[in-house]
Amino acid sequence: MNTTDIKQINIARWFIRYGLAFVYGYAAVEIYLHPANFLKYVPPTVQSLLPTDLFLLVFGIFEIFLVLWLISGKKTEYAGFISFALMVGIIIPNTEYFNVLFRNVSIALSSLALTALDYRK
Repeated sequence: MNTTDIKQINIARWFIRYGLAFVYGYAAVEIYLHPANFLKYVPPTVQSLLPTDLFLLVFGIFEIFLVLWLISGKKTEYAGFISFALMVGIIIPNTEYFNVLFRNVSIALSSLALTALDYRK
């Protein structure tokens, strides 16, 4: 690979990382400001284990952690895989809301792209 190819791949990595970080950062802020908008996406299994408000708080904190990890650029193949798993974990139990959550498929696949780009680099 020549230096131009490497530069383009690094630019693509940057856009994926910061695009994912924006999504998770925005969602974390929205969870904090408007938690009622997210209540329907919390699966009944989770609701039976934890108070929903506590779950949303912890989930928002986890998203901020993921944002910082993605921005750091460290071990992003793992951050990408965790992001993918997170999106699958949101989509699968909420198929009745797929008309809204279909966008999460793009987030999941972008996360896999980041994992593929950074795996064993």
